[in-house]
Amino acid sequence: MNPEQFTEYLHRNIPLTAALGVTVESCTPDRLRVAAPLALNRNHHGTAFGGSLATLAIIGGWSLLHHALTAEGIDTRLVVQHTECDFLEPALADLAAETRLPPADEWTRFVAMLRKFRRARITVETNLYAGERKVVTQRGTFAATSEV
Repeated sequence: MNPEQFTEYLHRNIPLTAALGVTVESCTPDRLRVAAPLALNRNHHGTAFGGSLATLAIIGGWSLLHHALTAEGIDTRLVVQHTECDFLEPALADLAAETRLPPADEWTRFVAMLRKFRRARITVETNLYAGERKVVTQRGTFAATSEV
């Protein structure tokens, strides 16, 4: 899927992504960047709402894993199991979340476990930016189950 198709997929299948104004900016086999406007995610102080920031990070992690598993030919039920956010400073500009796959050995082990046992967990890290400033770091653990 190209970024526009992936954005449509998210809006259709996860309606909250449309409400937050999420768009997929770029997606490669090991990296994904999603964005959302501050205007749709602000709080009463004019900064980004913490719940929107945490949600955008989860969306980034889930989307990258979904994309990578699809590329592996594995159809999964993928859910967030645990998330931890460090809020570094208030977000005063439009938002972007960047997620990268873990090192190749971790990814290979995850895929092998999923194929062998039809379930596995993996943790990914996401950095959120408001403009050029890093405002959140997040670690999300995702659980996957498969019929493959």
